[in-house]
Amino acid sequence: MKVIVSAILMICVLSSCSTTAHLFENTTSSDKGTSFFDSTTDPKLKAGDKLTISIWGHDDLSIGSVNTVFNSNESTGKWVVIDKEGEVNLPKLGRIKLADYSVKEVNYLLEQAYEKHIQNPIINVKVLNHYVTVLGEVNNPGKYTLENSAMELVELLAEAGGMTKYAKNTAVDIIRTKDTLSQKLTVDLTDFSKFKESNIALFPDDVVYIPPTKEKNRDEGLSKAVPVVSILTGVAVLVSVFIK
Repeated sequence: MKVIVSAILMICVLSSCSTTAHLFENTTSSDKGTSFFDSTTDPKLKAGDKLTISIWGHDDLSIGSVNTVFNSNESTGKWVVIDKEGEVNLPKLGRIKLADYSVKEVNYLLEQAYEKHIQNPIINVKVLNHYVTVLGEVNNPGKYTLENSAMELVELLAEAGGMTKYAKNTAVDIIRTKDTLSQKLTVDLTDFSKFKESNIALFPDDVVYIPPTKEKNRDEGLSKAVPVVSILTGVAVLVSVFIK
């Protein structure tokens, strides 16, 4: 009887410790040298992006000016959206194309355009709807706003409250999509000799995934097995009583 019960318990424990499948295991892998993860070029604006445009000293021409209380987020409604033609309609300028330019390029473009109407314009463009997503073994997974200044991988992990004790920090995945094509870059954050190239600048819509270690699968398997073990132990006791 003891042999049978022990065998059942062993089967339950082992079956509970199955390895969790990698969330992005089927994504095409890339390497740091490809244009997909080239951090020397800034991300470009596209149709659907929501912008605030601040012109110093000219709130009447500004849209969501950073110099007023109506500037912080999408909920204020103080923004302009790039339409499907890649254009926006701005005071004094009318329709102007901003898609396919970086934020720095748009700032320069608008300064040149507004020089016809304003002396030495100082312009600040902010994108409201650029996010990166972090999933897996971090304390606060979710979407995080990507400001105009570049956010690097380690900075995002800090924003997410750091990694959990089960984080497999030797295989952190960054998934990036361009023109419907997605690729994955896997970096080892424990290799300090390659830290600079591993700590890449993130782009809008990037997804960062920190997979779990085998220890998490083992611990979860054991925690799930405890109730089963208790039930089977009780059953074994009852059976032994009746057999007597």
